[in-house]
Parts: sequence; structure tokens; C-alpha cells
Amino acid sequence: MSASASGWTANVEEPWLVDSANVVEWDHEADVIVIGFGGAGVATALQVRELGASVIAVDRFAGGGATEKSGGVVYAGGTPHQREAGYEDNAEEMFRYLKNEGTPVRDTTLRRFCEGSAADIAWLEGHGVRFGSKVYEDRIAYPPDGYYLYYTGMEKFRDWARPAPRGHRTVGKGATGGCYFSPLRDAALRAGVKLIRHAPARRLIVDAAGGVIGVDVQRIPEARQVEHLALYRKVDPYKLGNGVLAERAIAECRAFEASVPRQRLRIRARRGVVLCAGGYNYNLRLFSRYRPIVQRAYRELVRGGSMGCDGSGIELGMSVGGAISHMERLFVTKAVSPPHAFIHGVLVNREGRRFITEDAYVGNVGCAVAEQSHDGEAWLILDSATYREGVRQLLWPLSNIVSWWGMPALLNLLLGGTRRAPTLEALAGDLRIDPAALRDTVEGYNVAARDGTDAEFGKMPAHLRALGAGPYRAFNLSLRNKWGFSGTMPYGGLTVDEDSGAVMRADGSVIRGLYAAGRTAVGICSESNFSGLSIADTVFSGRRAARAAVDGVSTDLLEGAA
Repeated sequence: MSASASGWTANVEEPWLVDSANVVEWDHEADVIVIGFGGAGVATALQVRELGASVIAVDRFAGGGATEKSGGVVYAGGTPHQREAGYEDNAEEMFRYLKNEGTPVRDTTLRRFCEGSAADIAWLEGHGVRFGSKVYEDRIAYPPDGYYLYYTGMEKFRDWARPAPRGHRTVGKGATGGCYFSPLRDAALRAGVKLIRHAPARRLIVDAAGGVIGVDVQRIPEARQVEHLALYRKVDPYKLGNGVLAERAIAECRAFEASVPRQRLRIRARRGVVLCAGGYNYNLRLFSRYRPIVQRAYRELVRGGSMGCDGSGIELGMSVGGAISHMERLFVTKAVSPPHAFIHGVLVNREGRRFITEDAYVGNVGCAVAEQSHDGEAWLILDSATYREGVRQLLWPLSNIVSWWGMPALLNLLLGGTRRAPTLEALAGDLRIDPAALRDTVEGYNVAARDGTDAEFGKMPAHLRALGAGPYRAFNLSLRNKWGFSGTMPYGGLTVDEDSGAVMRADGSVIRGLYAAGRTAVGICSESNFSGLSIADTVFSGRRAARAAVDGVSTDLLEGAA
């Protein structure tokens, strides 16, 4: 049955129901089958091999997924790199911080994640990933080359726990997701993981008892795989115009896969199938269902990840009864600063009101912007002195202009529709904001700044500065400003048992033989996120699913529930 006929959006099909594994003519078999070979998939496969079981990984393309295109940052506490940098961190401090940031998992699960994070870093290093200890102390979304430890969240600005830099950036230049994934891929292949590339998973195979026993994949003919890979590479989150180009490439790829000879492989999983196929960042039909703002604004947004992040893993799980959660949750980045001076500005919506503290984490600011009226319209109001100070920070030293943070901010300043007016009332008129509302907001903010306390939103006293004389500028932080470079990805996925990663039904029972990890599943970062937490969760959840699959945990859970 085709995807359109079945109602699925990601070109998956209804499961194939069989009496038993004995009635199927299998092309391959292994103890564990991993669907998707990105960050979660490679961690799962490596762990399976370390436990002595056999594993076959299948990937729609050549592997890497969203992780390979990421910044290559892993969030962890109590590591040797922190100690070398002079920071004494531990799992308890990490737990306290993450607990207050918000997470959908139980405290016991979060503690396991925190307590195992240093060991996960060591495990990654044992497979060739390199981390460092040179710290970037200033507030930044991604550190310059040469710095490999930094504060990825709001650790320095919260009193929930002792602050420490926990973002461990992989050693390398630029965005180091490739430097992170490549050694893990090589280690997996050396360890005996069988990888079948260019093999989109189309349907799960289920026995009469309702257990998942294998997967049916479409194999792209070897002679056509170069064309397939070329289409995949057209989706690049670092290219301008990513939204339009991505949708065009996605349509081309789907047509290509439908046109090539239909080679099918039936692969048996003796112990379990683990879904590691990413989220749904490149599926506008799912966004229209859960977060329509992205479907409306996709041309202006920078969607992270790869073309493989199409929701196929989630829908494969749903096809056999898997429940989903947090699908409406969205991660959006929107940087008030750099330049650092801009953190002293006043962020307002179309109604002329503040809606979040300006020194919040970029992901929290972005999520709040996405909730504002007029498809997320927002402006940062700056006085003349603050504006000039920020421009100087962007232009000097010269290295700032070509840095990861300097160039995007400068492009937005120049091309994003920055407005200038001699008075606040004139600026409000230009922005179609009620002048009285903007004046009231600024006056209230100035009172808070002079008192040194932002009772309404909790801005740090060091960042409170009353707006002075004009002319005034409005820096465009609207969601639909394409020069604002808003990164986005959805959080939701399949609900899983937190002790095993087994996929759960809506009634809380588990599906025998089926597990999920990474962004295919609800996990540590499905309510709030910041750099490093997502990759750290792929390691945590991937290794968890591998152990459970090898041990046959979902079978035990099913029998216990019965």
C-alpha cells in the first residue's frame, strides 16, 4: 500500500502482518536491526556490537543524518575536560540545572542521564571522537574555532545549581558534526556493523502475536545511488534559501524513489528493531498538523538536520500502534545577542509589549517569538548609544565579522529591515505598533532598570540599562525575517518506556521487539533544548535501546503487563 493510500505522510506503508518469522523469505537477518544511521543509530549499533550481538543498520541515504550536519556538541558534567579547565562539576549539579530547565522524563531517568554523561564522553572518545578543554567564557551560541568547552544554556545566569560549562564541542573547524560522526561510523564498521545504504525503510513486519520481527526496505539500485545522494545533498541547513530549495529537493527525491526499479529487502530482527530515523523537520504535512506556523514560515526559517528527518521513523512506530507525544513542541532559535550590547535593549511584540527577558537563552527567546501574533513579529528597541556600541562590537576586531555569530547579526542589521526614527512614537508608527503601548513599555522598563530589578520577566540586573536618548532603532527579530536566521526543529516523537526505550502504546503497554532512540523518541530534550543536549540524548537513548534489545527487555515488559 502506498503512503498516500495509507494516510502516512513520510512514504511509509502499513505493516506486513505474518503468522510467524518462518513464513517469510528473509534476505538478511541479525539480532538487532537499526533503522537510521545518524547519531542515535551509530550509538545503538556500536553498543549492540559491544554486547556481542549482530546488527544490521539501514539508512535511507548514506548515514550521518542530522548529527553530521550539527555543531557536534555533547552536553555532559563531571568530565576530565572540565577539571582540566579548572571546573569541578558533578552529576548532581547537572541534574539540578536540567531539572529546572524542564524535561518530560522522570527524575530517575534524568539522574541516570546525568550520572552517565561523563562515562558517555569517555565512551565516545574510546571510539575516536576528540574533545578539548579550552573554555570560551563569554555568552555565545557556538564558540569560535579553537574553543571546545562552553556554556550552552543559561548556567551562568541561574541560581539553580553551581554553574559550569558543559557543552563539549568536538575538536575540528567550523560546525564539527562531521568530525563527531565520522569516527563513530568508522568504529562501527570496524566492529562488524553491517550497513545497508540507500535503503529507505518502508514497513515493519509483525507476527501474529503483535511483535515486530523485521523490516521491509526499498533498496535503491547501486547504479542509481549517486543520483540519490546528490538529491540528499541539496538539503543543507547552512545554505541561504534552505526552505524553498529543501522542499524542491524533497519532492524530487520522492519522485526518484518511486521511479527506480522496486527492489525490496526483507530483514529479520531476531531480538529487536530500533527506530533511529530522526524527527520530522523536513515534513511540512506534519508541521501543518502540529505546528502550522512552520508550514507558513518555512521559506524564512533555517531547518536543521537532513532530508532524512522526514518523520518516517515516527510513522513506522505509529503504524504498529506506537503512541506519540510532544509533537507540537518546537525549538526555535532567535539571538538577541551578539552583539553583547544588544542584550540591554527592549524586546517587544506587535502589541508593543515585552514577552520574555531579553537575556534568555536563544532557544527560549525563539520559542517565545514563535508564539507572538502576526506569525511571530518581534522588534528589539535600542537607543542611540546602545546601537552604536553594538555595531562597534560587530565590526571590531575584524575577526568578528566573519565569525559564526558576527556575520549573521551583521547581515540582519543591514538587510533585515532595521528601522530608525527620532522618537519612540515615530518608531512605533513605522512598526505599526500603538505608540502609547510602546511608550508605556519603555517607561516601565526604564523604571525597572533604575531600580535594578525586573520583577516581571527576571532580567539579570547586570543587563538592565534604561533606554536613553534617540534616535531609536528597531532590530528585526521577527520569525519571518529571513535575515534573522531562525533555526528550528520539532521536539516530539514516539513515547517510550524510560527504562528500556521500548515503544509504548497509548495504554502504556509496550510493543514487543520495537525500540526508539534519538529524535524519533520523546527524550531528555523534548520540552527544552540547547546545544549539546540533543546529541547527548542520542548517545544515552541509543545505548539504552541497544542494551534492552539485546537483553530482550520488551518481551519481559509485555509478559509483565499481561
